[in-house]
Amino acid sequence: SVNKMLQGIPQQGIELGKPDAPVTLVEFVEPQCPGCGFWSRDEFPGVVSRYVRPGKIRLEYRGLSFLGSDSPNLLALAQAAGEQNKLWNVAELEYQNQGGEGSGYADQAYLGAIAKAVPGLDVKKAFARMGSSAVAARIAQAKSLSDQHAVSQTPTLMIGKTGDEKNMAIMANTNGQGLYNSIDAALAGNPIPARSPGFPAWAIVLIVMAGTAVLGSVIAVVARLSERHSASPPRA
Repeated sequence: SVNKMLQGIPQQGIELGKPDAPVTLVEFVEPQCPGCGFWSRDEFPGVVSRYVRPGKIRLEYRGLSFLGSDSPNLLALAQAAGEQNKLWNVAELEYQNQGGEGSGYADQAYLGAIAKAVPGLDVKKAFARMGSSAVAARIAQAKSLSDQHAVSQTPTLMIGKTGDEKNMAIMANTNGQGLYNSIDAALAGNPIPARSPGFPAWAIVLIVMAGTAVLGSVIAVVARLSERHSASPPRA
């Protein structure tokens, strides 16, 4: 179903769709992210059939890695396949066959099965390129772009006029009719509902750590007070 969905649509590296499409939609995703899996399976096919295939928009893949040891190899295989213009087949097949987060499912056998399911992909060549500096550079570029736009969660969608990267907006609506309405607004040159910037991931981690430290201190104080009360001699 994935290969049929993408058949005949131009691919060039991280790009899907006609290069001269008037609007570009950038997806920031993580291969193990359950929400990204829902986006891929539930919303992506409609976007492809309604907008990408007719040449209205083009997509850019910006894969991130922060959910465990499986993610780097999943990303590397997709980027390596992108050198043969098959990135989107691999990325979508990975979501169609997504395993449990942090379960170690993306082993050599799994990656091999994904690669072999892509028509025309030179599997041996793709595996040989997974550890290349070029693949690492593209993954690093996606991370840099996500930092630049304060992307703190996945999936995150960014949309705007093709060639005008500085004025692209993070979309507030990423599913259902709201997603289509936002894309239609971008195509018409109208403002789209934009998501308010969230806390960057590092800030969220610091807040959680600080909250944990404070909670630990409170528990320790309560424990000491309880011990003192228990140790106090009874009144005469």
